[in-house]
Amino acid sequence: MTTAINGHGATLSLCADTNFASVTTFGQVTNISGPNMTRDSIDVSNMGSTEGWKEYIKGMLDAGEITADVVYDGTTNASAMYAQFTNSTAYWRVTFNDHTTAASRSNVTCGGFLTALGHTIPNGDKVSQSVTIKLTGVASYNPHA
Repeated sequence: MTTAINGHGATLSLCADTNFASVTTFGQVTNISGPNMTRDSIDVSNMGSTEGWKEYIKGMLDAGEITADVVYDGTTNASAMYAQFTNSTAYWRVTFNDHTTAASRSNVTCGGFLTALGHTIPNGDKVSQSVTIKLTGVASYNPHA
């Protein structure tokens, strides 16, 4: 039997500092992608590399980005997103829906700032906002308790 979880109930939140005591959770989120973490690889190949095979060592880590789509409401979410676009680094949290109580769900936290904020205004469908958050520094994964 599978142990998959449903994405419904996941959240995207921000806070002014790392303690996440005063949190703004964005409502009407329809999709969250990321964080998409990567690690650089450093080519250390040289004339003596065994049989001409390239050699690599681990480089720096990159917490990546979070992208999200939000139903545009013209007030709460829109104002918060616009404010973040012009503000400095904030602390972001993606919470998974993998436990029965919100306080014990897994999450990923990291500092970051908005690099893109856009809108989709279709004829005959919902207006939405898209946001891209560039993460900076250490991304922490906190498994559910």
